[in-house]
Amino acid sequence: MDHLNHAHQLLAAPAETDKEFFEHAAQAIAVASQSRWGGVGFCEPECDDVDVVALWDGDGLGHAFAFSMHGSPCEQFYAEHVDTLHIHYEDNIREHFANSDLIDLLKGDSYRAHAIFGDQERIIGHIFALDDKPQHDQVELRTFFELLSQRISTECKRYQHQKSLQRYAKMVSITRNMLSFVDNSFTYHAVSQGYVDTFGQPHEQLIGKQAKDLHGEDAFNNVLKPLLKRTFNGESVNSQIWIHPPNNTPKYLDLIQTPYYEPDGTISGVVVSGHDITAQKKTEETLQKLSLAVTHSPVLTVITDPDGVIEYVSPIVEKITGYTAEEVIGNTPRLFKSGRTDIAVYESLWQAIKNKQSWQGEIENRRKDGRCYWEHISIAPVLNDNNELIAFVGSSTDITERKHLEQKLQELASTDPLTGIYNRRHFLAEIETHLEYSKRYKSPLSLLIIDIDNFKSINDEGGHALGDAVIQQFTQVCEQTIRNVDLLGRLGGDEFAILMPETDRNEALVLAERIKEEVSQFELQYESHTLHITVSIGLSTFRKDPIQDDTVESLMARADEGLYQAKRGGRNLIGVI
Repeated sequence: MDHLNHAHQLLAAPAETDKEFFEHAAQAIAVASQSRWGGVGFCEPECDDVDVVALWDGDGLGHAFAFSMHGSPCEQFYAEHVDTLHIHYEDNIREHFANSDLIDLLKGDSYRAHAIFGDQERIIGHIFALDDKPQHDQVELRTFFELLSQRISTECKRYQHQKSLQRYAKMVSITRNMLSFVDNSFTYHAVSQGYVDTFGQPHEQLIGKQAKDLHGEDAFNNVLKPLLKRTFNGESVNSQIWIHPPNNTPKYLDLIQTPYYEPDGTISGVVVSGHDITAQKKTEETLQKLSLAVTHSPVLTVITDPDGVIEYVSPIVEKITGYTAEEVIGNTPRLFKSGRTDIAVYESLWQAIKNKQSWQGEIENRRKDGRCYWEHISIAPVLNDNNELIAFVGSSTDITERKHLEQKLQELASTDPLTGIYNRRHFLAEIETHLEYSKRYKSPLSLLIIDIDNFKSINDEGGHALGDAVIQQFTQVCEQTIRNVDLLGRLGGDEFAILMPETDRNEALVLAERIKEEVSQFELQYESHTLHITVSIGLSTFRKDPIQDDTVESLMARADEGLYQAKRGGRNLIGVI
């Protein structure tokens, strides 16, 4: 069961008093938000203190207490002009509210709260969750807080009304709840003010009226009469039904029907107590829809036991992995393991869950058909009231398309679009990396800078299309000539470079000669053009200096100087500096 469903069950538990309900609500807040603390607080008009009437403190209920709203996150709820009904601070709450009594007492790091409305749209309190670790914002959690605050608002009104009933002797005549006495002919002999309000008729007109006339024959015969007959047979009946009073909105009632016994033991009537729980019903329906939305969302949800054995998986599993739910349940997540994810990722995952902490990251898994896919996974431990691990809840989203796009963008960022080889930025970064290696291990490193001779004339006479073809075919010649360890890059225009790790000057010179020869003997074909080109090459070799080692700039500068020396010497030459 996920944390939202668990919270819903807590809120559905019966509560005899408002204190008991608020305690359920505080625990539900902590469970739903996966926070250490959950609380319900109220503030009287013209008062600077907030009374926390219920607090869930990780392992159980804490003591009620009060704190000053001044300097606290909730202070904005009680301002003259309220800008927001929901507050969320993801982390570092103590830095934002260093003077808050509440934050100082509980030592929290993240905070979330929602205002509670009373009568006349006045804010009378708020619910809050406080955790000692960062908590990301979630749409589902915002909705949960909003609906729960509405539920508390409704329940506050109901409990206040019940207290009023206990305070006044003539509760039947004045209460807003629907209380009535019905005899065995299904005629009303007493009704509360609630009936007056609901049906828009005074007491005098309602008393003496039969139930079928008040509710309509269909509703009476199909719903009310069977319930009343059970009570006339001696059964106390609790039910929830919809009523449809004329000229008023439908109401969902929680009905309790109790037989009224005369001194001789006969049942002369039924005492009907009806409570309007329309708001609660709608809230529960909304919460249920939210639960169903989580279950059927495109996000894959997995629940395992403490040993990692899968107990539940959402139906989307087959679309994402190719496995049916039946094939997955009883297995462990190792079923999806591809063997391509860095072991450090798994070490981080297990370290977190071993310490009962949440974890999230990206893992490359394998589908049933063998294809690999990427998932963004979030895993959280589920703890019982004794802080014992009872399950893990995981959610994952297929991010394969995003990862492929990132890979393409990375390739575009490092690759020359015309030739497919390294662009200038990436090539210089490669020089930097290999230069550091050479410095550390004192290994040789050589660099060639190559320029196509008279390339401007080719461009001017044949156009840019011919120039592009020359560059592409020249690249192919170089790729076929260099070794596997060598790196080829285009610095710009007709200027190229080759980085040769573990290569001294003599070896580099051999390769430069070979490239020069291969290029000069190659016939470049483009449409009706057949061209022969030559290149000028500058060569520089890593120089370890006791005062100052080579840098990327100095290595490049010497290769450039060699290139210009080759050009000044008549082209189709190699200049060595």
